[in-house]
Amino acid sequence: MRSLESDLRRKIARLETLVDASMVFSGILDIDILLDTVMQKAEEVMEAEASSVFRIDEKRHDLYFITARGEKGKEAKEIRVPMGKGIVGWVAEHGKPLLVPDVRKDSRWFRGVDKKTKWVTRSILAVPLIVKGKVIGVAEVLNKKGDRKFDEDDLELFAALGNQIAIAVENASLYSDLDKLFLSSIRAIVEAVDAKDPYTRGHSSRVVEYALLIGNALTRDKDRLKEIEISAILHDVGKIGIPDKILGKPGRLTRREQKYMERHPEFSAAIIEPIELLKRLMRNIMHHHERIDGKGYPDGLKDKSIPLVARIIGIADAFDAMTTDRPYRKRKNTRIALRELKTHSGTQFDQRLVGIFVSEFSKQNPL
Repeated sequence: MRSLESDLRRKIARLETLVDASMVFSGILDIDILLDTVMQKAEEVMEAEASSVFRIDEKRHDLYFITARGEKGKEAKEIRVPMGKGIVGWVAEHGKPLLVPDVRKDSRWFRGVDKKTKWVTRSILAVPLIVKGKVIGVAEVLNKKGDRKFDEDDLELFAALGNQIAIAVENASLYSDLDKLFLSSIRAIVEAVDAKDPYTRGHSSRVVEYALLIGNALTRDKDRLKEIEISAILHDVGKIGIPDKILGKPGRLTRREQKYMERHPEFSAAIIEPIELLKRLMRNIMHHHERIDGKGYPDGLKDKSIPLVARIIGIADAFDAMTTDRPYRKRKNTRIALRELKTHSGTQFDQRLVGIFVSEFSKQNPL
């Protein structure tokens, strides 16, 4: 009776794994997070020590890790496995699942991964990831805990998971392609705006680079970093509404011209407002010329009332402006520009963010 109850609990846990996986797949488009979450669940229910997912590189005719969990996951990610080589290569080539209770007794086992990672593989369960009849990769779990071996029940569950993983990987790849297309499209539009003024050509791309220096030091959250990137790309798109005679004026602007120029953040926000996907970025773009002391524009916001992303862009924008030639002055060298940022931190710029930018920029560009 106890054995039946134990078996029932095991089956329920496996069913829950499949249901959980379905929920995860429907809610996550970031492939790294998705696979890490699902493979962690697979390890738990099958009591495996490690797991990994490979994708086939058709050009190089080999497989590479897209996720690798376990003690040596980081080292494993650097390894590529030739098509047809080892258990994973065999599964990819034949499109069939493989249960190997003892790798030492299987001639297909590829020792290269263990040799490079110093990991000891005892047993492997590997399933092909198939989409529309085509093998796109392989998922595997390694080493049943307690010196036990994977069985046919494990294989059945993992094969079912493999079907879901394959669809998720394909969908995430399609989403990634669309995301890249979207980014390249808005970059092209913004570069066209930058090109209106020969002095600002490439400005938006550099502002993105500088803003992400700060962003990457603050967070690893991909959505937050994407917000910084897109906001930085679009921060000056409103300059499309500024007459060329003002943008390219060789001397200093009159007070009236300056006031008109200062409307470009409002123009930028107005341009993106009708676009549902971008509307949430409006405040980042609208307020990138505000100052910590409240003397900026357009609304005179102070300190933390200025959105974090706007404060980041403000630093990146000012640094690029200082280090490029303008119609009314020559560029400053980077050392002086960094000093200017520090001088005006706490009044014009966020002091903490300036410290991060100066530190990160100096690491990549030793002075």
